[in-house]
Amino acid sequence: MGRPAIFWDRDGTLIEDRGDIADPSEAVLMPRTKEALARLRDAFDFYIVTNQSGVARRTITREQAESVNARVARELDVRNVYTCPHRAEDACECRKPKPFFLRKAEREHGVDLARSWVVGDHPSDAELAAAVGARAVYVLSGHGGKHRADLKTACEVVDEIGAAAEHIACAHAADTLRAGGLVAFPTETVYGLGADAENEAAVRRIFAVKGRPETHPLIVHVAGGAALDGWASAVPDVARRLAARFWPGPLTMILRRAARVPDAVTGGQGTVGLRVPAHPMALAMLKHFGGGVAAPSANRFGRVSPTTAQHVRGDLLGDVDFVLDGGACAVGVESTIVDLTGAEPAILRPGGVTREALEAEVGRAVPVRTGGEVRAAGMLTSHYAPRAEVVLASPDEAEPRAAALRAQGRRATSIVFRGSAEEAAHGLYAALREVDAGGFDVVVVGVPDERGLGLAIADRLRKAAHR
Repeated sequence: MGRPAIFWDRDGTLIEDRGDIADPSEAVLMPRTKEALARLRDAFDFYIVTNQSGVARRTITREQAESVNARVARELDVRNVYTCPHRAEDACECRKPKPFFLRKAEREHGVDLARSWVVGDHPSDAELAAAVGARAVYVLSGHGGKHRADLKTACEVVDEIGAAAEHIACAHAADTLRAGGLVAFPTETVYGLGADAENEAAVRRIFAVKGRPETHPLIVHVAGGAALDGWASAVPDVARRLAARFWPGPLTMILRRAARVPDAVTGGQGTVGLRVPAHPMALAMLKHFGGGVAAPSANRFGRVSPTTAQHVRGDLLGDVDFVLDGGACAVGVESTIVDLTGAEPAILRPGGVTREALEAEVGRAVPVRTGGEVRAAGMLTSHYAPRAEVVLASPDEAEPRAAALRAQGRRATSIVFRGSAEEAAHGLYAALREVDAGGFDVVVVGVPDERGLGLAIADRLRKAAHR
């Protein structure tokens, strides 16, 4: 199977449409272009297909057109640029929407056109994709808005190149899941390592990649609350209330599993954890996919969870089929897990939804339970740990204790969270990773007040400190 590609239109899509550009210095990238292509570079090769009829009209030379192409290709790491120099009335074989250049890329570079995309601001770009069985994204930048009424080919329509890249990335992530692959994807809490929840072989690969015990259950991520009845065999009223209040969001509900849930997901238990993530790219991926995605955090088992795509690449490079880059996670600690299989709700893992918020919704106290029959993600006593030893202290004692350790010859540092609990949660895992990056062998962390998100932070720190 060949590698998929994205065939980009040039003017109005990658660079500003300024007519027949003769000087490479006049080629100005559209906003977000570099960022957009960076999201896709791991999975696709890039080509440009451009009609430059100014060559035939002699307003620019072929050499001038190619010099502009070369500059754009170099700046964006484009593999090849295909240029039609003819006018529409020349009836050539290479002018878009004729698929001459796409077929050429297929022959010469082994491009898998069926898994490829065409992105452009003219209806001919969408027609070009349809001619070879590829998919298209139509951008309203450039002349896209002007020609939208002429667009007859069914395709995704977006405002600009950044949205085009996000659409393609989410669709590719869903394709990868459907094919049995592993996808690291962003949520509002941390990045997850996902597989099709109903593909047992793919789910077992998660455990192998992470080094995670197979008895440690996974959470199934779904696209909306309507999926509850498909994945749970019994849904109490309190679950529907919590879903309506906190989904999409950082809440996982433990319910009795439906028959479709494999043992590999639940660790052989009769329960399943379900949640709807709030990150827009995670939701888009789930909607493209149409099923459930089983996912723990996208890191080696027991280590610090990742909150950026770069963290994932640093931990799991080579073991993940696609990293869906959605930027930094907003919350920074994992979801709250609440067990709804007993007579009363109980928190199994504090997280992004506070105990106070849960109690306000259910109208009674919700205890934190650290043991019992139901196993859930993140309940082990040792977890979320950097390579450095973690020592806990009060915020006022953290730096003096680190200084005392340094006086003993230890490479010690301290972390004290001075802002809000939300700021502390957002920066917790990044701060622990920085400790390892700095080569420290011990870090003294000031444990914040355990109200609100502080409860989740304290939980993660205690588990990071437990050796």
